[in-house]
Amino acid sequence: MFRFTIRDVLWLTVVVGMGIGWWRLWRSFPIEAKASGSVNVAGKSLSDGRVYLHSTDGQIIGAKVEKGQFRIPKAPVGKFRVSIEGDGLASRYSGDNSILTIEVRRGVNPFNFDLR
Repeated sequence: MFRFTIRDVLWLTVVVGMGIGWWRLWRSFPIEAKASGSVNVAGKSLSDGRVYLHSTDGQIIGAKVEKGQFRIPKAPVGKFRVSIEGDGLASRYSGDNSILTIEVRRGVNPFNFDLR
């Protein structure tokens, strides 16, 4: 049979409390999301342009498109309207008229836009 003293119980309480505290601290750090992908227009890579993510609260995050590829290393998590600017793009993909939407989740998010 086990016998516990008050000292044993206090040490166990301290150790468990510190473990829970460290775990809560670790979980409070935001986990970043990464968004990247390609933009093709009529089957060809967009040579030069910009991709913008518009959140519902008005925040805008953008990235440059080079040789059809874009990368946003620290994208916020959530749903976004996407607007893309560049040569040969229809107006339905740029500015407030954009019909493109995405959802960014924690971790790596690949998005490939094949536009006509």
